Amino acid sequence: MSDSHFHPIILYSEESKALHDALVSSGYGDLASNIARKAMRSTTDRKYIDALQLWDGETFNVDDQPVVSISEDGAHVMIWQWISRQELDSDFTE
Repeated sequence: MSDSHFHPIILYSEESKALHDALVSSGYGDLASNIARKAMRSTTDRKYIDALQLWDGETFNVDDQPVVSISEDGAHVMIWQWISRQELDSDFTE
């Protein structure tokens, strides 16, 4: 089977745990560890996203699944900020 047949999916925490446990019991400890790391990353991403939404929901919008880039000291969370055409210079042309 070609790798091109696989697409990204989102697993809920209970699904990640069940998959992790099944892999461990089947002797696939390394793969189970990778699943655990990905699940932890998703939980950490969600904490940063939630903190962002609490900060100032009127200034910008956040996608349902924004890009989160985590570093040692924090994270960047991708946001969208609306700018109306009236806010641009009067000589704006497309």
